[in-house]
Amino acid sequence: MSTPDGTGTAEHGGHDRQRERAKVRAQVTELTRTAHDPALRRQAARSIRARYHARADRWIETLTAPDGHQVLVVEKELIVTARTWADRGARAYLEARGLERVPLDAPELRDRIVLLRADACADDLDDTVAELRLRGFAASQNQVLPCDPVMKNLGGPALAEPLPAPGRAPRRDGPHVAVVDTGIAEDERPDGWLAGVARHTAGPDRNIDPLDIEPDDGYLDLCAGHGTFVAGVVAQVAPRARVTVHRALLGGGVGSEVDVAAAIIRAVDAGADVVNLSLGSTTRFDQPSLAVEAALEHVEEVEAREGREILVVAAAGNSGDTRPVWPAAFPQVVAVAALTAEHRPAPWSSHGFWVDCSAVGEGVHSTFVPGRESYEFTADPDRFPADAFARWSGTSFAAPQVAGKVAALMAEHGIGARAAYARLRGTGTPLPDYGRALRILPGM
Repeated sequence: MSTPDGTGTAEHGGHDRQRERAKVRAQVTELTRTAHDPALRRQAARSIRARYHARADRWIETLTAPDGHQVLVVEKELIVTARTWADRGARAYLEARGLERVPLDAPELRDRIVLLRADACADDLDDTVAELRLRGFAASQNQVLPCDPVMKNLGGPALAEPLPAPGRAPRRDGPHVAVVDTGIAEDERPDGWLAGVARHTAGPDRNIDPLDIEPDDGYLDLCAGHGTFVAGVVAQVAPRARVTVHRALLGGGVGSEVDVAAAIIRAVDAGADVVNLSLGSTTRFDQPSLAVEAALEHVEEVEAREGREILVVAAAGNSGDTRPVWPAAFPQVVAVAALTAEHRPAPWSSHGFWVDCSAVGEGVHSTFVPGRESYEFTADPDRFPADAFARWSGTSFAAPQVAGKVAALMAEHGIGARAAYARLRGTGTPLPDYGRALRILPGM
């Protein structure tokens, strides 16, 4: 049913099930089309650029490789390793190209990478990176890691019936799952879901998802509610876990690799046992992100120093091919691809030798945020109430099932995160290019 203005307001109840299914099918269709249609990917990139500038006061550029592959980068910014910067010849070359060092927000990154800025276009910086790589130095532009390489708002989350009220409150001493994402809705839900998740409105731990500022037009922003949805998936699978949300993705659901790396470090230093990254991108030269690599080195040092087991889980992406998506493709990260609701390989999911496991990624049911969808993102918009639930599709929603299940096994067996993942992986069915297929939450 619709309101007089045409905005969908599907009420909770059995008679809306058909509409719900239709919207999930539309999501899957959009994922499949966008993964293989360059025009749609360019359109998504255009939508992201203006929104990121509005939130971060920095521009994003599209970098096109000779093979036609495109990646998003932060304008005028380049990253090198500390070793590269310490080399007299490399530094002289960089300074001759007009690059100057700029401060990094994360102290733990300062001894590992150096952020540089110059008044140069992406193609000029790409030439600089290529020359450094030819000389044996590690460098890259500051690449953008969106909440997915394909924007999942195209097709729209589907308003869904409520989930049963949470049965038990999370334990403060239970396993700690950190969700690095778009943030969380500021107001607590009246139904009790995600009530234990801390909200921070200021400072480096600020984690509120504004929902409607790009533009402030009365409609949900692109990728608004993504972090709330992911956190709800974790809470369903691991009701005893402590869930925290860390905001690294800004306008349009994207953040730079430096933003994401800093959030990973904050989460781990705050005691996270499992870190969920429902974000990622392919990269220039198919090389790993230097900033995230530095953050993962920090994770390993914390593990060794404190005797902890910390597991990082990441979405494999929705590109529909085997090209590695970072940070999922790091060997020390658990890469999660998507299955259909019937437990078959989802053709729109990224996949390949670098994928570790997979879970259902079509029509996943979780918590959402209040607000109205815009016709800009979906042909059949919904109006979501204060205690909204939705169904959404993407590897973004397969990954937190694995993160949550690891936490649940930690609580059940009193074991560390890596041991819990090994136990979980042993329950899966081998599936070529999709790792071990796991049964955790159902889809639609």
